[in-house]
Amino acid sequence: MFFKRLSRSRSNSRSNSYVDNSYSNGQYDGNEKHDSVLRDRPSSSRDSQGQPLKYSQQTQSPTTEHNPALAKETNMYSRQSAPQEPYSQRAPLANGMGHSGLDTMASPVKTDPIPDLLTRAFNEATRPYTDKIEMLEGQIADLQAWIEQLELQRSEVHSWIDKRGLRPDVPPSIAKVMDASSDGAAALNGQLDRKITIVNFDLHRLQDDLNDSISSSHFASAMSKFLPDIQRLSLLPSGPRYAFDLVLKLGGNLNSHTGIEGGDAGDLDARREFYARLDESMVDVVRRRFGEQEDWAVAREVKRIEKTGAYLKNFGIEPYFPATLDVMKREMEFRGQGTPPRYQ
Repeated sequence: MFFKRLSRSRSNSRSNSYVDNSYSNGQYDGNEKHDSVLRDRPSSSRDSQGQPLKYSQQTQSPTTEHNPALAKETNMYSRQSAPQEPYSQRAPLANGMGHSGLDTMASPVKTDPIPDLLTRAFNEATRPYTDKIEMLEGQIADLQAWIEQLELQRSEVHSWIDKRGLRPDVPPSIAKVMDASSDGAAALNGQLDRKITIVNFDLHRLQDDLNDSISSSHFASAMSKFLPDIQRLSLLPSGPRYAFDLVLKLGGNLNSHTGIEGGDAGDLDARREFYARLDESMVDVVRRRFGEQEDWAVAREVKRIEKTGAYLKNFGIEPYFPATLDVMKREMEFRGQGTPPRYQ
């Protein structure tokens, strides 16, 4: 039994051996082996005309030519040749070097600038101040707009005041602003002249309505209220010329008032007192007018005052503007114009 199993195992191992059958019985059939290798060898990589075959044609063995199913499967899993990129379109390497050193010199790679830490720290330190400056600039712009609006409103208010002739009656703060304009003196003179005329007309109409004369003291008191406004006018540029005429107008209004012929002593004293106040105000006006170096016909004004004074002398009222006449005559002598003859 033992020997039968051993012989059977040896026969099996000999049949499954890696040794080729050609070596059986101690002989090697070399020609038969060479012919089988040639039959199994794939066809040449060149065709019958000597041209190179494509890769897909080289991979097909003679067996696939006779087996369509196997040829279809082989073509399905055949390798596809990758498209070749042009040399000029190839991307440079990671270190910035391409196929040659000329690529790097022709188109250098742009890199972000390194942040300046000192500049950044300076900007961070000054940011609160720059923000505050921007806030203040915005506030200044708002204030300028508000000022422009106030100036527009102020001009409208001044126009409304002048339209109604109320410039002489405005408060000093408003009067100071209105008089600072280039035509302040002319505007104030026109409104004062108009107001004096209206008051004088109202007094005469009241006297006619009462059918009785108004005392000279009441009339002089009404005219004396314009003296502060006339003094204000004389302080403005070109104002003394207007103020001189207005002072003479106040005296003329009182001269035209009735009752001078048959007035009593009290009425005459009230007139003298009023003329004295006018003379005191006129002296200051004349001095200011001379200070402006105006081309002024002084001699004519002297004759005008002396003529009115001669008329009042007939009613026992004298002197009339004595201090004013003295200042004007001395100024004429100083200028070499000579003293005009006294009006008789």
